[in-house]
Amino acid sequence: MILEWIWDGFVTGVLKIAALWWLVPLMIAIQVLKDTGWLAKMAGWMRPLLAPLRLPGDAGLPMVAGMAIGLTYGAGVILQVGEEGKLTRAELTVTCVFLGICHAVIEETILFSAAGANGLLLVSIRAVTGLVVALGASRILLPKR
Repeated sequence: MILEWIWDGFVTGVLKIAALWWLVPLMIAIQVLKDTGWLAKMAGWMRPLLAPLRLPGDAGLPMVAGMAIGLTYGAGVILQVGEEGKLTRAELTVTCVFLGICHAVIEETILFSAAGANGLLLVSIRAVTGLVVALGASRILLPKR
């Protein structure tokens, strides 16, 4: 009985880890983009979108990752950017405040829409709430540029 539970837990854990196979190519792609200079170009493109939050363009990758693939997986990108020292502690905090409210927007909107929710209303409420709270956090934590 106990051995059966242990085996079931082991198999379940291995299957869950195997389901994350796509994270390896994602991290390789991010590294290739970084090494070729495209990541810096994309950060420049994100700068105008992040300016109201007083965040540099380097916050763009964690924002996109967190909004597209979710906070759990985007957290790996956030940690990597933090370890590289591209963002200050306050900038990381503002990024996390926004993503805490507005994470996995694509995935969750599709799921809740399939269950009958109004997708446009969900995205609108999360985006506005995320922006308002993150704007407040940025005004408190980050100096004016």
